[in-house]
Amino acid sequence: MPLLKVQDFNKLISSRKLSPIYLFIGEESYLIDLCLKKTEKFLAVNDLNKEIFYASEVCVEDILNSLKTLPFLNDKRMIVVKAINKIKAVDAEKLISYLSNIVETSCLVLLYSDNLNKETLIKRREFVDKCINSENCVSVDCRKRFKNEINEFIRSEFALRGKFVPDDVILKITDENDTSLLNISNEIEKLSLFVGKNKKDVTRDDLEKISGYAIKESAHALSLNLESKDLEKSVFCLEKLVNMGEEPLILLSVISSSIRRMLNAKSMLEEQGIHHNRVAFTLCINRFYAKIFFSNLRKHNIKSLKESLKMILKADTIIKTSNSNDSVLILEEVLLFICKN
Repeated sequence: MPLLKVQDFNKLISSRKLSPIYLFIGEESYLIDLCLKKTEKFLAVNDLNKEIFYASEVCVEDILNSLKTLPFLNDKRMIVVKAINKIKAVDAEKLISYLSNIVETSCLVLLYSDNLNKETLIKRREFVDKCINSENCVSVDCRKRFKNEINEFIRSEFALRGKFVPDDVILKITDENDTSLLNISNEIEKLSLFVGKNKKDVTRDDLEKISGYAIKESAHALSLNLESKDLEKSVFCLEKLVNMGEEPLILLSVISSSIRRMLNAKSMLEEQGIHHNRVAFTLCINRFYAKIFFSNLRKHNIKSLKESLKMILKADTIIKTSNSNDSVLILEEVLLFICKN
């Protein structure tokens, strides 16, 4: 049987088709845990009928004996072997024989939590290939996902919950969480609960209501407009954030971070002679945003950036000691100083 996608494994489980052996292989621990939980739920085994082994700490004979043990008040036993990528070569050879001599009353689950292309896999290549090619084993690809595959994952996870999600919502989820499936899954679960059982379509408005996207988006826009010295748009973003209830000192921190990043970049480029690519990597500047950042950076100089930081420090002291009603005005003065300096 070929290596299955997680989505195909989900369909297989939903169809109530049980395999005597499962191999979940790849370095994405979230997907491995997800597949393991779904298998356990499908088998409905209790602690009396489940055993967990670690391949590097057990003899294969113990695993085989456990597989031969009859279930207690249940149809099946579930035997989980973790870190199968660390199994000894001699034990791997013995376990291969089980692929064609299965015990009908047991389900063997093998967890290979490592990169499929690593040298560690090559050392156990025969064992993995035998599992993948065995008609008694369902093997599932649990490697790290690429960006385009993340989009498919999000769409399918919403579909499993009876929800339709448009492309713009998927894009915002991936932009915010990158390829972290754990964070993405938390967002999917949170969104699905928020829209409720009766609503099928998930909208951008739903996303912004339950998360910090609107605030984060406006804070990012504020930084971008400061970098480009666009005073009008900077003030607009500031007022939008204030209306959302963001604290003045938090907003001042956003402004300060933007100035400090530009000052660090200027210093690395002009004083240390470091290449743009290295600067972007060191300061964690997204490669899609780097071109705009370095273009805007030409509008600033080291002296003016240092003066802006002094202005921010002065504003910080005033906001902490003055009437809160004056805070927005003080922040606007900081923006004016940065954009016109």
